[in-house]
Amino acid sequence: MSKSFLSADWYRVAPLTPRLRGQVDIHRQVFRGDTWYVVQDHHSGKYHRVTPQANFILSMMNGKRSVGQLWEAACDQFDDAPPTQSEVIRLLSQLHSADLIATDLPNIDEIGERHAKQERQTMVARLKNPLALRMPILDPDTFLNWTVWAVRPLFTWFGFFVWLAIVLVGFVLMVLNWTLLTEGFVDRVLAAENIILLILAYPVLKATHELGHAYATKVWGGEVHEIGIMLLIFMPVPYVDASASAAFASKWRRAVVGGAGIMVELAVASLALIFWLNAEPGLARAFAFNLMMIGGISTLLFNGNPLLRFDGYFVFADLIEIPGLGQRANNYFWYLCQRYVLRIKDAENPVRAKGERKWLFFYSIFAFIYRIFIAFAIAAFIASKFFIVGILLAIWALGNTFIKPLWGGLKFLAVSPKIRHKRKPILIGAGASFAAFIGFFALIPLPYTTTATGVVWLEPRAFVRTETNGFMNAAPVELRDVTAGEALFTLDEPALASQAKLTSARLQEAQLRLNSVLLIDQVQTDVYRDQIALIEGQLADTQQRADSLVIRAQGDGKVLIPKPHSLNGRLLAQGDAIGYFLDDTPMRLRVAITQGREQLVRQRTKAVEMIFLRDLDTKVPGMIVAEAPESQRFLPSAALSTEGGGQFTLDPEGARELRALEAVFLFDIVPTDNRPVSYIGERALVRFDHGPEPIAFRMWRTVRQLFLRQFNV
Repeated sequence: MSKSFLSADWYRVAPLTPRLRGQVDIHRQVFRGDTWYVVQDHHSGKYHRVTPQANFILSMMNGKRSVGQLWEAACDQFDDAPPTQSEVIRLLSQLHSADLIATDLPNIDEIGERHAKQERQTMVARLKNPLALRMPILDPDTFLNWTVWAVRPLFTWFGFFVWLAIVLVGFVLMVLNWTLLTEGFVDRVLAAENIILLILAYPVLKATHELGHAYATKVWGGEVHEIGIMLLIFMPVPYVDASASAAFASKWRRAVVGGAGIMVELAVASLALIFWLNAEPGLARAFAFNLMMIGGISTLLFNGNPLLRFDGYFVFADLIEIPGLGQRANNYFWYLCQRYVLRIKDAENPVRAKGERKWLFFYSIFAFIYRIFIAFAIAAFIASKFFIVGILLAIWALGNTFIKPLWGGLKFLAVSPKIRHKRKPILIGAGASFAAFIGFFALIPLPYTTTATGVVWLEPRAFVRTETNGFMNAAPVELRDVTAGEALFTLDEPALASQAKLTSARLQEAQLRLNSVLLIDQVQTDVYRDQIALIEGQLADTQQRADSLVIRAQGDGKVLIPKPHSLNGRLLAQGDAIGYFLDDTPMRLRVAITQGREQLVRQRTKAVEMIFLRDLDTKVPGMIVAEAPESQRFLPSAALSTEGGGQFTLDPEGARELRALEAVFLFDIVPTDNRPVSYIGERALVRFDHGPEPIAFRMWRTVRQLFLRQFNV
């Protein structure tokens, strides 16, 4: 036997005669063509995956054979890949720590604390994630045994096709009614009366979701011994422990257990959509809308996402046959660092089967990036509502995502025996790399820009408006050249013409009466003269209104009347904008800037570039010509809102007034080439160049502005 199979501690464990405890069952599973075994502990509810060599040793533990005999038998059985003595010692240590064997083991380094330590670790693990705290309540296994008969038909091929038919009908109806579903979506969701229904619908749907996991586990012989409440981002939602499915031999059954909650929610969402389309407006219909939204959107974006450790993750791991995908992906990334960065040739490779390498590599990268995004997005959201809590969560996310792995890496470099012969150059290289990393963020200036959306803006004088009420009896010309004072069109107001005739008749009558008493009665003469003056004023006002029926050009240029035929026969009110007057005045773009970037745009803008959506390949230089001194909540155009393709969300209570949820600052930009207006209301992307600046300075400015804004400093 080669010396590599030997261990200096072997003499301490070789004479022992361990025995596998009675609460242990072993299940055979196949992953990517390789056979593995799952050790199920009915007492703790935990599962342990072991190799065929380890399973062989476990199966021969009867309390009579010694560890030395077990190892020799395993070497004979697996002569092509025999277990080493160190592997056997490690196996015994793990089994003893998990309380799976009965024997008196010596106190060697591989053996940790027993049950008390496991309980502490479980509690600490739950507290490490403040966004998903679990609180067990009761054991539902007896209840599930009594009721599983009612749902058993659902877990057949017939039940699957019924579910598929419901979901497909829901999908088709969603596509056909997409406009109806999305119209005013934000307003409906954020309405005060809907928030209450949303809070009520969420736990109801999630309870049904968790029952799906529980019954799927129970149907195929698993046990479910824990149900409780989980504070998911501080919102209480139910959960069940369906880990018994880990012992199922079929990956499809394990995948169904993992995806049962998603399937339940999609079915509920589809049924809710059918009800919503056919029900009369009311409380039940509004509740169905929330079930549909949560069961559809939330399920697909969160539960169905394999990059988060929710249902989609476990389904994905089962289908690609890589158990423990997340942890093994992290281990593989660490292996790559050891093997190719630190040049440790004997680094342990977690890849065990063909095809795992690419899955582990890409999953480690994408999951890491996505976890960072989600953690800080949630922290930012909570900070907007509860500032201190959000800051603490951000610190936690920073520590858990960066500081903890960094500390582990530094500890490895400082004490690991794997690099004892080259520790000094590695530490020097790591220090240099860290210094270079810090220098990159703190010293190297990088391009710094602010991107916003603007809309082609016209001055008030550029609008062609009606000066009085009147009917448009003939469709005007859509576009034509005009000169100053030229009549564009004339409105018709029959009542005004009748009023002019009546006022003229009254004036003639008053003049005749004046003439009849002019030399006879001085008092009557004065009365009639006052009447004539009043009537003449009325007649002048009527004439002025009549003149206002003629809309004239304000200067030389072009007049654009959008959809002129829609104006034919229409009653127009005073002040209605019916067209635009375009002259040689340069184009002006009105841009909305968020409050956090306003000072940056105002004080540090070096250059401005515009890209119009009709010509994305052309960059137009521009300059700031006007800026609002104060913030405002009202957007100048619907094109700047999210509903119009912009970036600002409208306040549901003031959506018709274009009132945004956040304050904005308005800036006016004109192109330096003085180009005239071509498309009115056109959106453009505007890039403000602030000059190069290190990333660390930007981060400091952002944090500083956050605190200043929070404390109104």
